[in-house]
Amino acid sequence: MSTMPRTIGRFLLFCAVFGTLPCSNAAGKAKPAAGPDADVEQFRLEELKIDLAQMAPGPDRDYFAGILANRENRIGESISLLTSALPGIRASRPDRTAIALQALADDYTKSFRYVDAAKTDDDLLAHFANQMSPGDLKEVHDDAEIMHILRDAPPQTITWDGLVRLKTERNPLNSQNVDLIVNGVEGRWLLDTGANLSLVSESFAHRLGLQPLPGVAHTQAGLTGIENPLHVALLPTLPIGGATLHNVVIMVLPDRNMNINLGKSSYQIDGIIGDPVFQALGTITFRHNGEFEAAAQGRQSETGARMYMQQLNPVVLCEIEGKDLPFSFDTGAAGTGFSDRYYRRFRSESKSWKKRKEGSSGAGGIVTRKVFVQPEVRLGIGNKTVILKNISISRSAIGTNIGELYGNLGQDVPAGFESFTLDFHAMRFSLGEPLPPEKAPR
Repeated sequence: MSTMPRTIGRFLLFCAVFGTLPCSNAAGKAKPAAGPDADVEQFRLEELKIDLAQMAPGPDRDYFAGILANRENRIGESISLLTSALPGIRASRPDRTAIALQALADDYTKSFRYVDAAKTDDDLLAHFANQMSPGDLKEVHDDAEIMHILRDAPPQTITWDGLVRLKTERNPLNSQNVDLIVNGVEGRWLLDTGANLSLVSESFAHRLGLQPLPGVAHTQAGLTGIENPLHVALLPTLPIGGATLHNVVIMVLPDRNMNINLGKSSYQIDGIIGDPVFQALGTITFRHNGEFEAAAQGRQSETGARMYMQQLNPVVLCEIEGKDLPFSFDTGAAGTGFSDRYYRRFRSESKSWKKRKEGSSGAGGIVTRKVFVQPEVRLGIGNKTVILKNISISRSAIGTNIGELYGNLGQDVPAGFESFTLDFHAMRFSLGEPLPPEKAPR
């Protein structure tokens, strides 16, 4: 996703081969950014922290500090800083203003302040559309549609009666389902950290008794880029083990758009649990033995890799060849795939890579494209090392807007470990102990 977009309208849905990949830079930029602007554009947040320490107080510093707070999931602080910065940069720096408004709309969405999010999107579309790429512009428009539908919706809340410990099972997409009883209906829900909102099929929504809110919106599948019409509903209660969420936003899509073509067969998805639910749970753990856990009090662990948020998507810093590089992480993606930014950085090594065509399925269809395949990649994640085999690398931008990242990590990353944890309190991603040889994937 190119320069600092929001992605409510885009759900990164269980990519069969690889997840979201990048598109071009924002249309309003005549030349590549430099200094702290480049840090923001390229998701170099550790460098941005260093630059911030040298800035004098004022609107520019508030802007960069607000963007950093947004990426570090410090939502209230980000709102305060960005609203303070905007009057001072609105006329002089329209490029920064567009990025600030996108981050601010994201903050309001995460705070369930839907009216404020809609107003911010409208401001962005009315006054700074020329600062965004076509892909970003479409996403903001899609997001605005959803926020306007939700303008009278109450905020999501959570109550706790105990621990969350649920049994999961693998589905044909190699992602994990959990059985939940919602509105008296037992059904399979896919646990997908790459889904910006929770989703259900139209037939499942009917079984659940969900009534769509007035209005129609659209969303774009992260991999295929296919536009899908959708309705929005509000789920009054969503019980997940010892936790109950209230007023959960649900996107309702036609069944065919949640039917994944697997080649000789297909897989129909009924429901998907998305990012706002996971963030409400705070610290979530997926175990190799098929358990999903969460608790009201997170572990506040300082181990593992540093984690940021790119709007509603977790971003993990992974070490490759001595450098920490940002990757999105999607439990709904079966495998890992690298972006064209990775290709540009490591293209000097491409002589050892193979070329092939791959078909990748996502909501609404299949996309076939040419890729490189790297035989082996070593990722450092905290104090653990992950060795991945035959990783697909995009040879060019493909139209989605995650261009400041190096790719998307899928289920193959934690496959050799007892567990993996996303801690939205400490903003850490950590792997458990390595599996014994007899249980490790081959």
